Amino acid sequence: MGTVTVTIQLGDHLGNQFEELDIIVDTGSTYTAVPRATLERLGVPVQRSLPSETADGRMVPVDVGETTIRLEGLQFHTPVIFTEANEPSLLGVVTLEQAALAVDPVAGRLVPTHLLRY
Repeated sequence: MGTVTVTIQLGDHLGNQFEELDIIVDTGSTYTAVPRATLERLGVPVQRSLPSETADGRMVPVDVGETTIRLEGLQFHTPVIFTEANEPSLLGVVTLEQAALAVDPVAGRLVPTHLLRY
């Protein structure tokens, strides 16, 4: 499977101001991750700091906030990690699950989940 990239609209917590962002879908990431500068420009506040394991196995603290996202015709709140400018924007599993979306590895795109478990 190749890289799946989608275009989202990322907004402030109240959903008043949005920016369009091309973002990599990463099913190995728990939370969505966006550069700090983008989140600060939108006025997204840091709510807490959590330990996080990086792709190379290091443990680092990360700032986490909550933002509004528009994805595949839906608008909802999702947790977001503040990253540094040189790191890619990643759409994580929590956001995908909130939108009831999954990655279709053959088509290389997002699709609705067919089975919801509760």
